[in-house]
Amino acid sequence: MARFDQTKLTLRILFENVTSAAGLLIVLGYIMIAIIDAVHPQLIGVVNAFEEVPDYTNPVPQPPSLQHLFGTTYPGIDLYQAVIAAIRVDLWYSFVIVLAGALVGILVGVVAAYYSGFFDEILMRITDIFLSIPYLPFAIAVGFVLGRGLDELSLALVIVWWPLYARYARGQALSIKENAYVEAARASGVGSWGIITKHIVPNVLTPVFVQISLDLGTVVQTFAALTFIGFASANPLLPELGKLISDGFPYAISAPWVVIFPGVTILIFAVAMNLLGDGLRDALDPRNRT
Repeated sequence: MARFDQTKLTLRILFENVTSAAGLLIVLGYIMIAIIDAVHPQLIGVVNAFEEVPDYTNPVPQPPSLQHLFGTTYPGIDLYQAVIAAIRVDLWYSFVIVLAGALVGILVGVVAAYYSGFFDEILMRITDIFLSIPYLPFAIAVGFVLGRGLDELSLALVIVWWPLYARYARGQALSIKENAYVEAARASGVGSWGIITKHIVPNVLTPVFVQISLDLGTVVQTFAALTFIGFASANPLLPELGKLISDGFPYAISAPWVVIFPGVTILIFAVAMNLLGDGLRDALDPRNRT
């Protein structure tokens, strides 16, 4: 019951802020599109949710019309259907990247903070090494070695994303482990792993959720940028927003809709995630929950 009351309070604070409420509704809209596209794409007018459908008899981009709401892009692909299907692909990979990076980072940061001393020094120096790696050149290097696919791209981004969460989780855990209830648990005989999983990690997760929401918008943009410059699925017809912009880029002057629609789709999601993240920061601030 207490957890339900806390969730209700969080939602109330979120919806009191117009911008964060708008961000939440937009993000939920994107998620609903992705779910419907995966389960029953015909409900939103998508014929093939897993591959683009080219029309080589008329490959030149055509303007928006009643038949093609967003027009077509090269080679004769219905842009509306491709954008809707690409939302599912981009959201899936972005969620995997951010959540995997957060999971690894939280584990490293909490363990380093709890055991401290030499163990903390070793883990944090390793974290610093990974933090010093610029993620775009690193992703390109991984693509050169392992292959320029979406799975390899996701792996590269997870490798460079977890240190941010390790630093953040460590800072939170250092203060939490000094609280009286942690000392009481230790005195009552609760083991180190029990204290970490039952008392420290749950209290670290709440502020980390704010960072996750902010990072999702960033990762979608980064993912699209890297597919734009050459990372691609083994299936050349897999819809992805950055790839759609890349495919239509040669026609951007004569047919601007081929880059506007996928570009605006990325922009709206990134802005919505930032608005939601700002709202979550306010909603989870203890000073606003009294």
